[in-house]
Amino acid sequence: MPLTVSIASAGGRRSGQTDAVLGVFFIVLKGLVAAEGNAESHKLLTEENVRAALESDQGPDATLLSWRVRDFTQKGDNYACFVTSVEAGGRGGAVQAGGGEERAASYVAKLNPRRVNEALNEMMAKLFYREGTVFTKVVPAMNRILARIGCPPIAVAKCFFCSLAKGEEVLILEDLRPRGFRMWDRRRGLDAPHARLVLQELGRFHAASLLLESELPNKDLLRTYSLGDHFMSSDAAKKLFGGMVSAQLEATARILEEIPKYERVCQWLHETKGESLNMFTEMLDPANYKPPFFVLNHGDCWNNNLLFRYDDSGAPVQVMLVDLQVARKVSPALDLNYFLYSSFNGPERQQNLEQFLKVYHDSFSRVTSAGGFEELFGIDQLRDEFRAKMLFGCISGMMIMPLVLSEEKDVPDFDVKSDEDMEQYKEERQKVLLEMSKREDGLLKPRLLDMLDEMMEFGIIS
Repeated sequence: MPLTVSIASAGGRRSGQTDAVLGVFFIVLKGLVAAEGNAESHKLLTEENVRAALESDQGPDATLLSWRVRDFTQKGDNYACFVTSVEAGGRGGAVQAGGGEERAASYVAKLNPRRVNEALNEMMAKLFYREGTVFTKVVPAMNRILARIGCPPIAVAKCFFCSLAKGEEVLILEDLRPRGFRMWDRRRGLDAPHARLVLQELGRFHAASLLLESELPNKDLLRTYSLGDHFMSSDAAKKLFGGMVSAQLEATARILEEIPKYERVCQWLHETKGESLNMFTEMLDPANYKPPFFVLNHGDCWNNNLLFRYDDSGAPVQVMLVDLQVARKVSPALDLNYFLYSSFNGPERQQNLEQFLKVYHDSFSRVTSAGGFEELFGIDQLRDEFRAKMLFGCISGMMIMPLVLSEEKDVPDFDVKSDEDMEQYKEERQKVLLEMSKREDGLLKPRLLDMLDEMMEFGIIS
């Protein structure tokens, strides 16, 4: 049942290691627990902030008449925050003069899920700060520059309300569904037409971040917007993260143990699992990057964070990027590897990789050229950079593929609060992944093997 509220009187009014760990921890958080709503989460949506969102959307004269919360996501769709929707009834225009047209509005709300785990609560404040800052400061600044040089704005939802009070974080965003945007079936794997739209938008996002940074007084995007902070400074968070990554790699090794000719990969996984934290931290540390391969990344570009609009024939014509909680400044090849190894079946990626890189490069270069930059890198340099970062695609792919292909019953239901919980989590993940690999639909195993074959071909796994 949706929560409905009627209003009787509607009136009145860094740092390398730090940014690195933010993205790493969020990836494995996905495998821990889905962010489901509860009564405490719903309490964060108040008449005051719904009214503020309505006024931001429809103007200061808009009057909130009623509103209700309507949950619409399913278990497995969201992993860090709780996502729901708000339906508001209001009146715009000259209300004082007795006028004003009655209008309905729909918004998407992202709420702190109010978990009891200390490490996850620490993470929440950092994630919401980052996303709120990118939505309310970074993207608007990039869009002002894009408008000035004749380029369309970044394809993200509008943010109408942002509250970052610790433990009570709320973002109220444009609901893209009335405009025809919807999520592609994550289990099917994206095809080339969908991929081209995403890669074009990633290229524009990355390029716009460089244009913005070039105009900042200190030429430092992370410092200007305080995006270098991190949440994994506690021993509890580090311990939780390390255990979760190890669990995913162990589960993958268990799958491969039953498949001939993958002994070398199994050995590599067993050797790698203890070093996975250091490996990820190294790859995500901004101190290890320099121009031209040093841009603001989306950070979590996979099926669930992409919405598409289709024409009458069913062809995708527009994409919107959602979920900016782990935007980070690193190599663009990390976004590309993350996207291409999380959201595709192997043949689609293998047959189109050169075209995909060209689509991205062309889009990136159009924006930087319009902004007055010389060509920053050629397609050959981009290909080399992509291959140099394939280890990131490999590890993140092993962790995200099971989530992309999961059913509701595959999503764990418990928080890790102790060593015993972590051991239970590891056992459950291995059990679930083995079961998924043996299902008749045959989705997980071939997708995983295709990726690992590529990693062996290019010497990532040796």
